[in-house]
Amino acid sequence: MDRECVYILARKDRLVIATERCLQMEALLREMRARASVEEKRRINDLLGVIENDVSESKQTPISSTFDTGPPESRGKRKLDEINHFKRPRTETLDLPDDDLPGDDLPGDDLPGDDLPGDDLPGDEEARSTGVVENASEVQWLRTVALAQTDQVDLILTGLTPQQRLLDVSGGSEGGFDVYSFWADHDKVDTDYFVDPYEIPPQEVAERLIKTYLLEIHDTFPILPRRNFEDQARVYFTAQRRGNAPLPSPQWQATLNLVFAIAANYSHLVDGGWQADDHIQYQMKARAFSLSEAAITSQPDVPHIRSLGLLAFYYLSTGHVGRAWTIVGMALRSAYDLDLHVHNKDSFATAARRESLTRTWWCLYSLERTLSIITGRPSIVVDASCSAPLPHPAAEEDLSEGIETAYGTHRAPLHSASSCTFPISSTVVIDPVLTPTRFATSYHTNPDSYFRTVIQLSLITTNILTSIYPPTGTTPRSAAETQQDTARLAQRLDQWASSLPTEYNYQNPTLHAPNATFSRERMILRFQLCSAKILLTRPYLSARRKSGKDAKEAASFAGRMADLCIDAARTMIGALPDEACPDFIYRRGPWWCIVHYMMQAVSVLLLGLCYPFSTSQDVMTTVQCVEKALRWLQGMRGPVAERAHSISQRLFRGVARQYGVTVAE
Repeated sequence: MDRECVYILARKDRLVIATERCLQMEALLREMRARASVEEKRRINDLLGVIENDVSESKQTPISSTFDTGPPESRGKRKLDEINHFKRPRTETLDLPDDDLPGDDLPGDDLPGDDLPGDDLPGDEEARSTGVVENASEVQWLRTVALAQTDQVDLILTGLTPQQRLLDVSGGSEGGFDVYSFWADHDKVDTDYFVDPYEIPPQEVAERLIKTYLLEIHDTFPILPRRNFEDQARVYFTAQRRGNAPLPSPQWQATLNLVFAIAANYSHLVDGGWQADDHIQYQMKARAFSLSEAAITSQPDVPHIRSLGLLAFYYLSTGHVGRAWTIVGMALRSAYDLDLHVHNKDSFATAARRESLTRTWWCLYSLERTLSIITGRPSIVVDASCSAPLPHPAAEEDLSEGIETAYGTHRAPLHSASSCTFPISSTVVIDPVLTPTRFATSYHTNPDSYFRTVIQLSLITTNILTSIYPPTGTTPRSAAETQQDTARLAQRLDQWASSLPTEYNYQNPTLHAPNATFSRERMILRFQLCSAKILLTRPYLSARRKSGKDAKEAASFAGRMADLCIDAARTMIGALPDEACPDFIYRRGPWWCIVHYMMQAVSVLLLGLCYPFSTSQDVMTTVQCVEKALRWLQGMRGPVAERAHSISQRLFRGVARQYGVTVAE
């Protein structure tokens, strides 16, 4: 009979087809998420979260798929030991120079995004707030973790195309940086109601906020002359209580409100039994003065520069790192205009006045370098053009004849450093001269010598950025040159650590009591040193096997540096108690950028798990360290920590499957 035979598909075949269609729909949802609104993204994320476990299990089963493009004998037969963990997709450009390496052909080499970006700006608001991220940023490193997973067997066995595999691990947006950014730049910085910029909080609240700022922030960021600021605040509030307070200058009102804003934000992080008013109100008042048309278009002065520096610090502490980077850039250009970057030998200024200006410069310098690392954006400071001396290690009240010798001959001042007049005077004449090589007086361990120590480490970090992370598009340096610079900079970090006073040495076992003197300084220096080591050695975590006569020596060096990177991350996480207690780190650590440090550690630990053959570190110990870091991120307060935990959890879940580890919610 001329009838066509129709055979019902076996249940196994129908299951394969249904599974393939589920994977296609999941990939389509991830692709649509890149163009969806905020509310639609939330709904898509909720749906993907529900089906994630089922889809992940299906990806681990080798199935024939309509996506398969290779020969039949190659489908579903790649094993984990065939994957070269020393190779990475070309979209990850951080690794060491390796133009002499053969065999660099990987699936996915033709992925979109390999070409240079065009003239079109990202259409998505979150993508625009993130921008292009260079290789020194942990956001780039988190993206690398996801890209590394495209080489793993559980993704290869699905038979997905390279483009679909990248969308799968990235969560959409073709692996764009905004997918991995946990910062708050796309959040609002204004309230929904009118704020009177001239309104001042009650005196008792104002005094508490000022005290909090001076105790918790000033020593690390001494951009304000402490004695001068305290005296001015005391005079103002005394006059206000008597009913005859003068109208302060706009710059001083901006500075005062930013002190309030930073302290109020801190009060919301710690469990101190009190919380100030919403810090957003104070920063809005400050912006009304410091970012007004008159302030921006007028000739720069020191008070305005300091208010911009405080605003940038505030934005950093609240996670608006893109805004902070922009504002500190404005402050630095104004500082250039006043020659704060060169050695001040103004014979009509007191030593205290000149030292105050020097510290203002170094505060901006250090803050901008931190933000350049976080955002992955270039610094505007040209170090070769700077001759400002390092901050003097003597306390502000001890500045006397010793510092006069360092700065040159002193004459009668035009303005006293302890003046309480309003507005703050900013008249100063600055002439560039050579930086002094030493100071004439000895000094003791104090908050001011601590700031000098921080700046010395910041200068080393600057060298790391310029030597190890050249800007994208520049001529790459050879692997031998990079290795030579790495060894030299690692030695400089060791020398810096060994030169620390005993009170600042976190490795001193006699100083580990919670209430020991300088406990906060030790904790902050510990995080900063580990961060610098991670920044220096991060490229070696995914370094590939080298060929040639020096291959063995280069591989040995790369292995040592990769181990040093993992050790630094573990040391950073090891500074925290096993049980997450946010108040511990907010009261004793760098609370204003603690999420940055935590995510540096988490990203390199995840990379160590993605490239297990690049380091000799124990895998399960690394897994436990990541789990501890995730517990701390989950326990921290604020939307930035919440987003950082969510991204880390998702990436860790994908990496942990390689090792049979179940990631707890």
